[in-house]
Amino acid sequence: MKRTGRNRQEIAAGLAWAAIGLGAIAIAANYAFGTIIRMGPGFVPILLGALLAVFGVIAAWQGRREPEVSLDLRWRPFAFIIGGIVVWVLLIDHVGFVPSTVALVAISAQAERDVTWLETFLLAAGMTLVGYLIFIRGIGIPIAAFGS
Repeated sequence: MKRTGRNRQEIAAGLAWAAIGLGAIAIAANYAFGTIIRMGPGFVPILLGALLAVFGVIAAWQGRREPEVSLDLRWRPFAFIIGGIVVWVLLIDHVGFVPSTVALVAISAQAERDVTWLETFLLAAGMTLVGYLIFIRGIGIPIAAFGS
């Protein structure tokens, strides 16, 4: 098999994700793990940290065989996605889960230039409904759906 080179960016990113996963495991190691039926506070962080570490190592391993690529940094997606998250954090306590999630999705969807308002509306409605059903109705997180 012909070796094409090493993609140092891919290797570094994979190792960074693996380190973050191992960090999550280290932080959650002092929490009770529990069982699948009765999960303790360490169950989810440890499992997610392990998955992150495994996928990070896989990404780094695959980077050994990928050719080096130039970094194409696009600021629009970065700005709109981070902006949507910031708006959600600022709004959630004042207007509730539903309006803040709609704002998050509507702002983040603008990261792509060719997204239509209909697609944005349908995505915001679907994501908000699913989030409401999972987090407020299903899990019972005490967040107001509308207003504080």
